[in-house]
Amino acid sequence: MNRRNFLKIVTAAAACRPGKAQIVRPATGPLRVHPQNARYFTDGSGKAIFLTGAHTWANLQDTGVAPVPIFDWQAYLAMMQSHNHNFMRLWGWQQSAWAPWTPDKILFEPTLYVRTGPGNALDGGLKFDLQKFNMIYFDRMRARVSECRDRGIYCAVQLFQGFSYNRPHSCGQRTWSGHPYNALNNINGFNGDRNGDGQPDLDDPQVRAEQTAYMQKIVDTVNDLDNVLYEVVNEGGGKDWDWWVVDTMHKLETEKGKRHPVGLTGAGVERMEEMMASPAEWVSPFGHKFQFDPPAWEGKKVSVNDTDHLWGHGGTVAWAWKSFVRGHNTLLMDSWDPIAGAPCPEVNWGARPGYPLRNLNRRDDWTWEPVRKALGFTRSYALRMNLASMTPQDDLSSTTYCLANPEREFLVYFPEGDRADVDLSRAQGQFRAEWTHPEEGTITPGGSVTAGKQLTFATPFPGASVLYLKKESV
Repeated sequence: MNRRNFLKIVTAAAACRPGKAQIVRPATGPLRVHPQNARYFTDGSGKAIFLTGAHTWANLQDTGVAPVPIFDWQAYLAMMQSHNHNFMRLWGWQQSAWAPWTPDKILFEPTLYVRTGPGNALDGGLKFDLQKFNMIYFDRMRARVSECRDRGIYCAVQLFQGFSYNRPHSCGQRTWSGHPYNALNNINGFNGDRNGDGQPDLDDPQVRAEQTAYMQKIVDTVNDLDNVLYEVVNEGGGKDWDWWVVDTMHKLETEKGKRHPVGLTGAGVERMEEMMASPAEWVSPFGHKFQFDPPAWEGKKVSVNDTDHLWGHGGTVAWAWKSFVRGHNTLLMDSWDPIAGAPCPEVNWGARPGYPLRNLNRRDDWTWEPVRKALGFTRSYALRMNLASMTPQDDLSSTTYCLANPEREFLVYFPEGDRADVDLSRAQGQFRAEWTHPEEGTITPGGSVTAGKQLTFATPFPGASVLYLKKESV
């Protein structure tokens, strides 16, 4: 390889690394499932768009014990941009106070509805008027989605929140006590829990009517923005209601003018088979196999492999790369702004099998930065490759982690380092090789190889590595 080509490779690779100068372009859309490769979305340009990034609990509503701290939105956006991220979940909480993981009285501000009274709700504030949406909440939603769009970031707007009603491990005040649909919290005489189980009756026509009005307000707020996705509910719901929400959003958006993807993140509430059969465009899988050895994704729907539904608090560099080469989009639930409140005794944000004793509920724990960076590095390759033509093909590498167009491009993850075989028998000509350190992002050129057979590659440095092979232009 001559010096000019060597410098060209190193310069191009460095330009794609997070933390380097990036060309920021607005997010384009609306997204739709790519017609040739349904593992990814496209904006209609024909290019596949790989989504990856970090999300945190207070990125829409400020949360905490009074006085509620103000979330530093601009610092969070800067972190995402500096790490080459392009995707977040925008968390929404329906309750005004309390959460199942803490006995502390934490608050969520701004609320969805205006607090007019007369009379006080169970949290001590004025009762809600369910006929009056709180424009502070919806104006903030629109402003933040718009800012993300201008920075090339897509937002999955959470429609409903499973932690806004009672959960089995609640150790403090019942979270239904802070919900606007609680009959004791609104002036409208509305009782969203007639059976008394501490959560909205999702099959109640009156509850669904209230929820439809709320969904209509969200559609009115952000439908015209191209960087929107929707998430039905964070770890809650159930098949019949989930599917009803998806269908309702599709109907409301069709009437409004644009259609955006709607996703399901059931995390055990709805089985994977049901989620895959649903009318949703994307899903977040759950289970240990998606944590340590994510299976090659078939592409029947877009997969967003989210650490929230795998670890809760956790994530690894290996998970980021394995998920990417197996055809998943990725999200890290990041303790950028620690989750509020002292944890219940059964909530474990520290020691667990495979982890030393430490506090994972803090942004500077050493767990997070390597994963943040690795997600950005995977996106760098997604931008460089013809991703629409590439599929996970375990059989093309002895590592079994291979994303490839077998005639033109290969991205292979080496979890153990050392050496591995890559099958280039379906390709012809010369391929350029380069190695990337999966955690540091440093690039090591690997010269050229002749395709047409199976080849053995030895890593140029110890530990895990990533091999990129691309056919050279004639």
